[in-house]
Amino acid sequence: MRTSLRLRVLSAKDVVIEEIRALIHNGTVVSGERISTDELAERFGVSRTPVRDALQQLSVEGLVTITPRVGVFVREISPQEITDVYQIKTALEPMMAAWAAVRGTREQRAAFRGTFDELERLALSNDVQEYVRALEERREALLTMARSDGLRDSFAVLDGRVRLLRFRNLSQPGRLTESAAQHRSIAEAVEAGDPDAAYTAMRDHMLDATARVRLLVVTPQSNGDPAHTAHSKLSKRTEGDR
Repeated sequence: MRTSLRLRVLSAKDVVIEEIRALIHNGTVVSGERISTDELAERFGVSRTPVRDALQQLSVEGLVTITPRVGVFVREISPQEITDVYQIKTALEPMMAAWAAVRGTREQRAAFRGTFDELERLALSNDVQEYVRALEERREALLTMARSDGLRDSFAVLDGRVRLLRFRNLSQPGRLTESAAQHRSIAEAVEAGDPDAAYTAMRDHMLDATARVRLLVVTPQSNGDPAHTAHSKLSKRTEGDR
């Protein structure tokens, strides 16, 4: 009986995580906005416990910030932080792909290439949520093949800081099919066991992703000044929130 009850609670938490994550990704709740545990519990028809547990997990992911005795807020990301993180990722991700190409077994590399069809299917269906999930699974496969605890620890810190931007970047029209084409090149190079090609394919992908994210966080105004930053764009609230 206790085991069954615990499983139901965990299931409720997982559902709430997905629902809150979707609210953040689609902009229903914006950066800097306070999240009410009571309101979410009422909205999803659950107790406050799975909501609190879900928010703790989303804090680990970097989507929310929990301030004791103050509240829970959707995380704000500064333009400088975005620039720094993407530069670090551009340095690390090509290395990960190259190491996967030489350290992964033939079976692992073939399996990695074999799962690309699913990624392509999600791109064609324009399912951003599932596409992002598939990308994170492929990242895990690359990290497993790369066999580097240092890389894994580094990405654990970085990923939460850019998860929201990754979603919004991939939500741009036509972006999923372009991303899938880039990941095809990475998969083919890894399967071939070619570290140089894997490095180059991943580097090109990251440079493209970085350029696109910059378009999201710096929007020129009519006078040509890049005055709109990630903070203003992601933190803008409606009058009713102020």
